[in-house]
Amino acid sequence: MKIQKSIKYYTNRDIKREYWHKENDTLYWHREDGPAYIRYWDTGEKEREEWWVADKLHKLDGPAYIVYNSDGTAIYEKYYINGEKMSKEEWEDHPLRQDYIIKEAIKEAMEEL
Repeated sequence: MKIQKSIKYYTNRDIKREYWHKENDTLYWHREDGPAYIRYWDTGEKEREEWWVADKLHKLDGPAYIVYNSDGTAIYEKYYINGEKMSKEEWEDHPLRQDYIIKEAIKEAMEEL
């Protein structure tokens, strides 16, 4: 699957939003190394970011949906794994997240060798 990045601008040419999607399908969002959708306030600060993998909200190391105040502080967060919305507690205890934590710890230990 080929992924492309699209950018929309405010009239002053500042970035309004950027998103990563399947080539020729702007409604199928996907990005594995960062948020797939970022919207900016007209001040340039992030307004919202969303982490999508295979067109599903998904993030194992933090909230998949974050809304920011115009000063850059996070004011709202939602947790998702494979498109399933869950509480922070459910997300923390999810088996996929636990596997991720173990794999990251092993990777970190290997890098230190």
